[in-house]
Amino acid sequence: MRDRLDDFEKLNAQLVAVDPHESWSAKSLLKDSGLTTDDLHYPLLTDAAQTVSATYGVAFQMRIHTELSNRPATFIIDRDGILRYERRAKTFADRPTPDEILAELKRLR
Repeated sequence: MRDRLDDFEKLNAQLVAVDPHESWSAKSLLKDSGLTTDDLHYPLLTDAAQTVSATYGVAFQMRIHTELSNRPATFIIDRDGILRYERRAKTFADRPTPDEILAELKRLR
């Protein structure tokens, strides 16, 4: 996603990542990938209390090994807070590509 930020900005879209872990854990996961929060160039919010995840119905819906985890999901929410697009993953790797998200943003314009 971070490689396509210019394309999202051209459509006046703001990317936000929501991680279901404590801040230290989210940063540790990034570090393991060789990244920092500055490398993302978009906000990384943490949701350890699962408030956002529960609001959008993705909290603790997928078993990964021996623990329940949040179902990965992609949402497009307009400036008025209205949900315009959602894709809830069937598997952990089932996520839309940047091109698919950009196409949906263009369709919604």
